[in-house]
Amino acid sequence: MSTRLAGPLAGAARVRPDGWLATPLTTNPAHAEAQARALVHRHHPAAPGPVRCLTARYRTATFTLGTPPRLLLKRHGDKAAYLGEILAYQLLDAEGVLPDLHTASDTSRTLVVDFLDESADIDSQDGFEELIAAVAAIHTAPARWPEPVTEAMSPWRLDRAAASPAPAWIRRPDAWRDLLRMAVHAHGDESVPLGHLDLKADHCRRRPDGHLALIDAETLRPDLTGLPDLVTLAHLGQVEGRTLAPRWIRETYRRHTNALGAQWSDSGLVRALTAFAAATGLVSLHGIDQ
Repeated sequence: MSTRLAGPLAGAARVRPDGWLATPLTTNPAHAEAQARALVHRHHPAAPGPVRCLTARYRTATFTLGTPPRLLLKRHGDKAAYLGEILAYQLLDAEGVLPDLHTASDTSRTLVVDFLDESADIDSQDGFEELIAAVAAIHTAPARWPEPVTEAMSPWRLDRAAASPAPAWIRRPDAWRDLLRMAVHAHGDESVPLGHLDLKADHCRRRPDGHLALIDAETLRPDLTGLPDLVTLAHLGQVEGRTLAPRWIRETYRRHTNALGAQWSDSGLVRALTAFAAATGLVSLHGIDQ
């Protein structure tokens, strides 16, 4: 895999080289739309028509369903991304932070969710705090999982991760172990280190109930902790004309996560962020540790 630096997680993120996907999707909108109609007919027969192509990319394609659009069909070319998104919907079902999932097909790697066309404004401090609150709900969701979900996700528990060798891509295993120990202290040894969201302004939308929701949940992972998301929030708060202080973002995140059951101290959170950077090779914490 390439080690080219990318985005707010430069140094910690690895960008795949061109051509990595064995069976890419068509990027021709007309072809993509024709294929989607056949998939809807076969795998999602209750979905409304017409099918209209919204995006056609080699890795994913999206289509609106209904007039006016009521639902969104998402198709994945990458099996891992499809499974990651389905996992996110299953793990966060009770949190109200994603669009509602209606149906999914493992065979076609497609899912049908609510079409959320209304953007959530995160440029103001109040709007950005709403985003932070949604992220905090995701990071603490394992504390509220029903027993069957908790049992199914037990292989990814923090205590087991802390007792296992560091992943091969980790640059400093000692810093990784320090990070996991601090996460155990904050979230409990039976929690799962849920995180790694694709946080962008365009991915913040309004649900029908008025709450902020995040779209494109395919990147969610149960093994990285929420620290990369906090770093991304710091970056997001300082781009596209925003001037939100990283310290305010950190304090607001800690307040919301602790209200949902975590036990982060401010100094502990800073140490964890520093350990994450050291463990992964992250180039910048974007001031979130200051």
